[in-house]
Amino acid sequence: MKTHALTTSGNRGSSLIEAVIAMGVLSIAIPLVFGAIAESGKSGMSAEAETRSTWIVPACMEEIQASRDGKSRFFTTTAVSQVFPPAGEIWALGFSAEGKPVGKATKNLYDKGTREIDGTPVRYIASLSSAVTTPTPEEAEAKPGMTPMLRTRITLEYPATSPAEKRQKLEFYTRIP
Repeated sequence: MKTHALTTSGNRGSSLIEAVIAMGVLSIAIPLVFGAIAESGKSGMSAEAETRSTWIVPACMEEIQASRDGKSRFFTTTAVSQVFPPAGEIWALGFSAEGKPVGKATKNLYDKGTREIDGTPVRYIASLSSAVTTPTPEEAEAKPGMTPMLRTRITLEYPATSPAEKRQKLEFYTRIP
């Protein structure tokens, strides 16, 4: 009679060490994956804001010119070379997701954030300000009577629902007489 030896497999299951190593790998990988997903969302919002800025910045410049012409829909009238916003005011406009102006954001809405202005959803807030730049001595000597320029700053902030200090910001500068 022949007897057969029982053969046992060497891989009957996972050891405790293998399980601990697998859990360690997962505990490192999962937060990295979620972090990458969150960053891609921020990148998407940034890309969208940069795209919309091509409509928002010119709309802000048109509103500045309209305030100089006395025809502004949202701001007080200013004169050429007058710094804006006037003391005690904030010039901020809310814009839709498509980059269309929605309305003026009050100081309170600007500081705390808002979902809508006059019932229309707001995704971006653009704040406008200026400061006088005086010509350098060389510029003044080369061009006597040179008109002082205003260094204009338009800051595109998003998302509009966040408080002002927590919003992402894109800044655009230009000079106007």
